[in-house]
Amino acid sequence: MKSLYFSFAVKSLACRAKQYKSLFAVCAVGVCVMLSVLMVTDGMLDSMTEKMRQYYGGDFMILSDNPLLSNYTDVMEALREILPKDAEVSYRDKKDSGDKSLFFEGASVRQRSLQGVNFAMEKALFDNFNFVEGGAEERPEHDSILISKPAADKLGVHIGDNVVLLLKTPFGYQNTVDLVLTGIFQDSSVFGMYTAYLDYEAFRKALGFAAYDTPELSYKMIDKVCVYYPGGAPSKNELLRVYSELQKRFDMFPFSFDKSDWQNYETPEEKRVFAMIPLAANVSDLQKLSNALRAIVALVVVMLVAIISVGISSTFRVIVLKRAVEGGTFRALGMKPSGLMALYFAEILLLLLSGTAVGFAASLVIVKAASAYNLSFISGFDLFLTGGRLAPSLYAGEAAVLVGIIFVTTLGAVLFTLRKLVHISPVGALATVS
Repeated sequence: MKSLYFSFAVKSLACRAKQYKSLFAVCAVGVCVMLSVLMVTDGMLDSMTEKMRQYYGGDFMILSDNPLLSNYTDVMEALREILPKDAEVSYRDKKDSGDKSLFFEGASVRQRSLQGVNFAMEKALFDNFNFVEGGAEERPEHDSILISKPAADKLGVHIGDNVVLLLKTPFGYQNTVDLVLTGIFQDSSVFGMYTAYLDYEAFRKALGFAAYDTPELSYKMIDKVCVYYPGGAPSKNELLRVYSELQKRFDMFPFSFDKSDWQNYETPEEKRVFAMIPLAANVSDLQKLSNALRAIVALVVVMLVAIISVGISSTFRVIVLKRAVEGGTFRALGMKPSGLMALYFAEILLLLLSGTAVGFAASLVIVKAASAYNLSFISGFDLFLTGGRLAPSLYAGEAAVLVGIIFVTTLGAVLFTLRKLVHISPVGALATVS
């Protein structure tokens, strides 16, 4: 019997194609716009998040009231026991203050941030960088450096060139080190444009710490221990699980998504306290921007759902009224109101399925076309781009939920609208027509 309803529904839609054209268009255009906006926005936020992960070294970091120094090995060993096997655990040091410049054959460019990293420990993280030349390479001489394409263009350098780094050390004097450019990455955002990543040993040498090494001790200055999940950002539950395990081994500052809580904390002198800082805590302003974008998308989705459900249900009601004689004929032949409702329900369901399929296909074409254009010329917009272009992301679960909401609300609205019309009698149908 169900197949009979769908057979009638297919014939009805084919015979009344002109009448249903507007309903089909509402569904297809609505789904297309909704999915296009969703994919572009998700892609922009994914690009922003990935740049944040690259700049901060991963998905969360472990800080201490003082530089970790000898304690960083204990923290790293504990993390390796707690974390999934594919998670990367590394250490970094960073210099954001003071003069820092790169020189090459008379040209120079200032750097906002220098990060000393262990490229071998952070291989998975640097594999996600968008390199236009070379890549992250750990040389035996420990003298490699990565810079952004805008910085490389200003210097006129390419991979394999030797550059000179000049900076002021914590000891008050200027120091220079020779470095080999092994990678140039595409990033003109606030995180990458004037950020350089260099081998940690070269970084120590540049800061002057290597001069204090002895045969027994290599003096290390560790700013933070970083953790990166190559498979994707960890959930809040995973972060809390790791924090709970760390609490059993170290004195931990209360977990918080507000980094200022830790920055304003006065640590006791008698013990070493560690803080676990999730990625979101480092960039609260950008998180507000992310939330604002998601709120806008949610508003667009709600509006489109309302347009589709109300538009289709109200227009379909008019169509059904014009088909009163047909409904009365079916009733005269013995069809129950529930059967008539099932027939109309099948028509709308097929209309939604076909409209959704066309809208989904159109959205893929639109986002593909949008990602073909290099938008890095827009000032400040590179934060949301990958390789200078939009990189739309399709999350099947999220899209399925939203399409499901459209189906449920539209079908519900149709059922509510037609609940009285399906009880029409043959005589009533004729009276309606006359």
